[in-house]
Amino acid sequence: MYLMPTQEMLQQNSGQTFQLWISPDQALDIELLEVIEGIPMTTRHQCFSAHFALPLGHVLPQAVFRVSHQNDEGWLLLMTPGLPCRDGRHVLQASIHNEKVA
Repeated sequence: MYLMPTQEMLQQNSGQTFQLWISPDQALDIELLEVIEGIPMTTRHQCFSAHFALPLGHVLPQAVFRVSHQNDEGWLLLMTPGLPCRDGRHVLQASIHNEKVA
C-alpha cells in the first residue's frame, strides 16, 4: 500500500511549491493552490481534494504522477485536469479518500 498525503499536511503547505514528476529524471514545480474537504464514506475516513497549478505554458492530461514536497519521496496520485487559474495556469487535482491517521 502506498503512503498518501494527509489533509492536514497539505493544508499546512498550501501555497508551497511541490514537484510533479513527468519522467523519472524530470520534475515540474507546481503550486498547491487549495485543499478542499469532501464527504467521507465513514467516520474512520477522510476525503479531500488537492488542487495544484502547473507552470504557465504546461498542459498535462489525466494520469498517475508522482508528487513530492521538498526532499520527500512523494506519492503516486491520479491527477485530473481542473478549472484553470485566472492567470492562465492549468490545474491538476487529486481526490484522496483514505482512513484517518490515528
